[in-house]
Amino acid sequence: MKKLFLLFACFITVQLVAQNDTKDKKAWLGVLTLPEKFQDEKNWTAADQAIVGEHFQRLVKKKEEGVVVLAGRTELPLNNPEMMGLVVFYAKDEKEAMQFMMDDPAVKAKIMQAKVHPYGLAVSKCQ
Repeated sequence: MKKLFLLFACFITVQLVAQNDTKDKKAWLGVLTLPEKFQDEKNWTAADQAIVGEHFQRLVKKKEEGVVVLAGRTELPLNNPEMMGLVVFYAKDEKEAMQFMMDDPAVKAKIMQAKVHPYGLAVSKCQ
């Protein structure tokens, strides 16, 4: 029972720290697109797919840390010009927001291209 209580206390502490870390930060919208090469599934290697797996795991980790609010992609074919991934996250300024996106493994590997925009959260499950 003590271990369960300790585990619960640690979870609450992590959540409070994550909330405090975003207190002085504002929301940003990251938009991820594919360069022309990766709009054709034939050009994807196993290594490319592994990097996209790292990209996903990073987003999950940042969500647990309270940095990422949500992330996903449009359910369109890769070759559709409207296909994109979206990430709503917290950063203190545009420089930090762009760095967050540029540190993404898929962006570093040039599998995805990133842009950032200031974003106002009007309705959120978290609010």
